[in-house]
Amino acid sequence: MKTITTEELINYKILPFNIYSEYGEQIFGAGEVLTPGKLLQLKQMSIIYRDDNASIDIIEENEEVTVTETEPTVSDTPSDKNDLDVLFEEYAKIAEAKAMVVEKFDMNPNQTLKSNTVVDDVSIMNYKGPINKKSKIDPQNQIKLKAIYHETINGIRIRPQAETANLFLNIRDKILQDIIYRPGNTAFSSQIKLIGEYQKCHALNVAIMAGFIAQKMNLTETAVSDIVLSGLMHDIGKTKIDPDLAYKQNPSNQEQQIIQTHTTIGYKMLKEDFEMPENIALVALEHHENNDGSGYPMNKSGDLISKASQIIHICNYFDNLCFNRTNYLVKSSKDALRRLLELGTKSFIPDALYTFIHMFSYNDTTNFEDMVL
Repeated sequence: MKTITTEELINYKILPFNIYSEYGEQIFGAGEVLTPGKLLQLKQMSIIYRDDNASIDIIEENEEVTVTETEPTVSDTPSDKNDLDVLFEEYAKIAEAKAMVVEKFDMNPNQTLKSNTVVDDVSIMNYKGPINKKSKIDPQNQIKLKAIYHETINGIRIRPQAETANLFLNIRDKILQDIIYRPGNTAFSSQIKLIGEYQKCHALNVAIMAGFIAQKMNLTETAVSDIVLSGLMHDIGKTKIDPDLAYKQNPSNQEQQIIQTHTTIGYKMLKEDFEMPENIALVALEHHENNDGSGYPMNKSGDLISKASQIIHICNYFDNLCFNRTNYLVKSSKDALRRLLELGTKSFIPDALYTFIHMFSYNDTTNFEDMVL
């Protein structure tokens, strides 16, 4: 195999060889149509390889090729921009005239999609933000998850509630199919972590990690699915609080009391506005309750806290540690795991805590700054 650049790839409509990531994972196979969306995914990667041993004959110019996705052509007009930048700009113009229906995987037969909600393709193409180069989640899926979640939260006040619920269900199903139930072992929590702005990544990280814990605890597929959805919606009450306050670091005691109301607000929203079942809404209410009864809003303890809430609680706190949203500063997942053990069963239910600790390698010392691409 040898390296290849995305600038070289724009000369191909049909891939004549396999494309691999720097970790040796095949990304696209010979014979696939190389669409702008695929080029965008490859552009986010630091190194890509071509495998000429798996090559196919390049289609002759006079052969007819059917391409289902409209492809822009690169202009010959001189420009300071390179061909690839021009390609993406032209694709974005085409995307303005269409919308992308979010994939519906319907993995949980007990959940039904409520409408054909769409997310504008431009929102995906124009997404700006870092990706985790160490992640097992491919770059395109990292971008899609963050962009669609961001659109969902941003539109929560103007979009019909049924459509917003539908978007959350679709994000859940994408996480289940592309991450939780994807074959392969995940040794480090940093391999499934999304990075970037806290507001765009936190709920996704909580949902992903909670799904892995639930699966490791041998919960049913329906329970895993519900826990992933709960993770996505656990902080939904913060959308009713001024964002400058809701996401403020080091708030005063009075400000902290206001922020803490997001639990009761979220429970009410999920029950009344989104008509979610009790087990989903309960997580929004309980995810700050501690095992010893010292949490909020109701000072619940032990088994009085639902199992889903126990799982979301530990994932929520772990991700807050990784984003340095607590008073305990960390530089790697190992530092965050050490802090979880220090808090121990005073804060967390033993079953969820030790499942989390043993699920990921304790020697995950990758510095968060080194994960950024």
